[in-house]
Amino acid sequence: MITLKENGMVDARELHKFVEAKTQYGVWLDRVIDIADLKEQKDFFSKMEKSTGGRPKVNHEFTLDSAKEVCIVSATPKAKELRRWLIQLSNQRQNLELVTVKEAAFAVKVINCLKYVDNQVKAYEMHRDTFISEHAPSQYIYSEFAKYRSRLVGWDKEKVNEAVKTYIKNNIRYTDAKILKSNMQTQLSAIDPAEAIKIAVLDILYAKCTDTELAENFAKLCKNLANELEILPEKTNTNNLYRQSESIDSINKLQLPN
Repeated sequence: MITLKENGMVDARELHKFVEAKTQYGVWLDRVIDIADLKEQKDFFSKMEKSTGGRPKVNHEFTLDSAKEVCIVSATPKAKELRRWLIQLSNQRQNLELVTVKEAAFAVKVINCLKYVDNQVKAYEMHRDTFISEHAPSQYIYSEFAKYRSRLVGWDKEKVNEAVKTYIKNNIRYTDAKILKSNMQTQLSAIDPAEAIKIAVLDILYAKCTDTELAENFAKLCKNLANELEILPEKTNTNNLYRQSESIDSINKLQLPN
């Protein structure tokens, strides 16, 4: 099959070659763009390559969705085969099972920021404050938020305490007094750092009213990467001689693929 570029786009010349179009590249390109009603800077992008002595060549890139449209209008056996593959690829992109280098690097940046327990607390507070601002004042507002949040992230105080007790049985260096008196973020970071990061990601994304499925997929990606990177939690996030502290303000404007 063809190669998905690092930016998540499909090279038009490679697509033209793969579908075995019978017309020259330029003619084929104009035809498929016209028939599929594709818009430049939205469905496809043009880029002038550097000259190597002759006339500079213009390259084009299609988005995944527009590449599927191109396959339909190309109407060759190879185009049909490629369209089915692109649909599968598109599903992987939507579920964030397939990410670009840039997206993976951004996910690692998010993980490195949220490995700090105090940043996890800030993410929780961001989520809480958003919930409170969107609901009528009530003496039960905090308990309402706790129930709402536990449904979203899958953890409540009782579940965390049970997980902590199980963890303590298998890790005798921790005492009940030391860990059970900690806040939920500290407890989760101690028993499962990657899960704590996942929950902090969800807190930020739900505070931003991000699509639920997209939020879950990105949070899951962060958890998987955190496990692979063997990220360890750090309790405080302070300035040091070499860098500024990792503020969640640097990641709270998440731009996720859709």
